[in-house]
Amino acid sequence: MKKTLIVSLAALALVLAGCGNQAEKQTQATSSDKVSTSHKKQAQTKKASSTSSSSSVSSQSSSETGSSQAQSSATSSSAPDYSGQVQISATQNLQRLGQFNYLLKYNLGKEIVLPNNPGYNDESKKLNVWYEGDGNNYSIHYSQAASGQDFNANSLRGVTDYAVFTKKTYGSASEAQAEINYQTAAMTQGLPKVNLGYGIIGTIDSGAGQKYLHWNEGRWSLGVHAVAVNGEDPVPTARKVVELLEQYYLPAPDNYGSGSFSVASSSGQQAPTLKWQAGNSVYSLEAKDLTVLVRMASTVK
Repeated sequence: MKKTLIVSLAALALVLAGCGNQAEKQTQATSSDKVSTSHKKQAQTKKASSTSSSSSVSSQSSSETGSSQAQSSATSSSAPDYSGQVQISATQNLQRLGQFNYLLKYNLGKEIVLPNNPGYNDESKKLNVWYEGDGNNYSIHYSQAASGQDFNANSLRGVTDYAVFTKKTYGSASEAQAEINYQTAAMTQGLPKVNLGYGIIGTIDSGAGQKYLHWNEGRWSLGVHAVAVNGEDPVPTARKVVELLEQYYLPAPDNYGSGSFSVASSSGQQAPTLKWQAGNSVYSLEAKDLTVLVRMASTVK
């Protein structure tokens, strides 16, 4: 009789453990809803070849979220003061970003949104982060180095950033909306057209030795600047942006979002930038590399 009871209890424990693991897997499988640009919704059948790339970014973000939640649970009973420098172990960059984001939310508020992917895959370049501001207005600076540095270390303020993510809050939604350089298709009607692929048609405005290529995708107004007198052509850059947006989903603005890109990244040229409105706030992400920019923006949440 005793042996039978012991076996039954062991079997019950295994069943309960299995249920717990299943519930945990179901919880981890939950992901946030992302909004695609308009042409993605219209061409889902032809995007099968690019699904694997998008899925890779999504799985990385889910993995990082799980790591951050685990750390939050482990430290909730006695949360330390993160107002100063905190040593972060030199782990993989995706894990480092998850830890940095935990510290940022601790200091700025758990409701803030942040990029959840560093945008690059070179593990020899360690991700470092410092920030300034508060929950309503902040700037977060991302840089790379051969070795990992303390979170928010003073020495990072003199380092060249590869990306900067900012939030600025205004007095009203209309004020925030006015900060977005949004152009409608009607504003460029009559200008020469160019096929950018995936059913996207842009228009080119030329003058004074400059070229501006513009197109719209959903709530986003996107444009590429080229210096024509230097022989620059905006079309290849615009097609690269369109291709990237077939792989990665941009955040969904409340009303408007804008993307500004330049053919050259020489001195005086603005780095590739994405800006979008969310209520009374405007979020902006700037990065030196176009691919890094879109990858990071696609994971902001």
